[in-house]
Amino acid sequence: MTRISSAFAVAGTHSGVGKTTLAIGLVSAFRRRGYDVQPFKAGPDFIDTSLHTLAAGKPSRNLDTFMMSRSAVIQSFRKNTSKVNIVEGVMGLFDGASAAAGGQGSTSHLAKLLDIPVVLVVDASGLAGSVSALAHGYMTFDPSLKFAGVILNRVGSERHRELLEDALRGLTTVFGTVPRDEAVKIPERHLGLFMAHEVDRTVLNGYSKLVEENIDMDGLLEATEVEIPDAEPEPESPLRAVDGVRIGVAMDEAFCFYYPENLDILRDFGAEVVPFSPLRDALPDVDAFYIGGGYPELYAEQLEENGSLREALADAIRHGSPLYAECGGLLYCLEQLEGKEMLGLFKGSAKLTNRLHAVGYVEAVAVADSLLFRRGARFRGHEFHYSTVNGVMGEFAYELLKGVGIENKRDGIFRENVLASYTHLHALGNEKAFLRFLEASR
Repeated sequence: MTRISSAFAVAGTHSGVGKTTLAIGLVSAFRRRGYDVQPFKAGPDFIDTSLHTLAAGKPSRNLDTFMMSRSAVIQSFRKNTSKVNIVEGVMGLFDGASAAAGGQGSTSHLAKLLDIPVVLVVDASGLAGSVSALAHGYMTFDPSLKFAGVILNRVGSERHRELLEDALRGLTTVFGTVPRDEAVKIPERHLGLFMAHEVDRTVLNGYSKLVEENIDMDGLLEATEVEIPDAEPEPESPLRAVDGVRIGVAMDEAFCFYYPENLDILRDFGAEVVPFSPLRDALPDVDAFYIGGGYPELYAEQLEENGSLREALADAIRHGSPLYAECGGLLYCLEQLEGKEMLGLFKGSAKLTNRLHAVGYVEAVAVADSLLFRRGARFRGHEFHYSTVNGVMGEFAYELLKGVGIENKRDGIFRENVLASYTHLHALGNEKAFLRFLEASR
């Protein structure tokens, strides 16, 4: 069966045009009008999705055509769709995992896979009549792509608006012209915008007001109506023998980068997810631990101060409890971070630098059996960090065919019951890896 809903991708001509601002504003504005809104994000992003989640009141879902299979992307979209569905794109419309325009990981590839139209966000701050050539190029570059219209962002004045609309008249639909408003802005840091728990609700209200006053909401809904088939029936879980297994998941300001599906899959396989804060809690009574990415470098002093938790966690790991750690979790596993004492599960230290050391997709092969993968397994993920790791001693589980890793294109420092890497994994592309982790946790 199919159902009629509004669904569209908010794409940009390039990075920095205001996609996130407008996506958040649209989610918030439609929700204020009483619509049930489901946000999605193209690509491997944790920060934008946290802001979507705040605006929508429900988890935003990543749809990544590089890390996830075609069927997993479609299934996740159809399973979670609502009355209004907004997919925020990544980078420029045709930018993806390679130099090939419109390839894997790009917004255009995702929009075609989902069979939804694109709404192109144009930074109009330095444009007048040339906006017509720019829009025409994006509209006609790939004729198989559905193109609903444009939103012109950072418009300088009423006269500027008139020039832009005149230039686009008869070429494409202009859903709105949004003025530059520096008063409505989410602060940024090294990894991007602030997370949802750091953002004042008044900022979302400001975004919503900006959108409602400057975008034709009804016209946008009507132009983006599509038929969405129902999701395929979910297959039975391949293993329920992990029923009763308790997984402690580090979740606070320092560790907050998790795909919802990565926690969903633990529950689907029968495990109980037990959140805890390495900043302020005691160690929970659990069978295994999962420490995701985030900002441990900003909270290194507080992590060090919770010495009782660190000692108890390190002791549990040394006595056999499995631990899987990603990116920020990797830094927490070392002896020191920013000169502060951490878990000390592996020799080495980490520090934040003022430049980006790795960003992008990862293709890897497992060169040893580890907590998640058997030797020879190939998999995909992504990495994004400003930190460096020095003096690491130990074996590496992964060799990277694409990506940077910890050192010399190697990643995944490990021993029998511990695996810590810069590579982030998405569960919908690595179901067997998460199942292997749970089997070790029984």
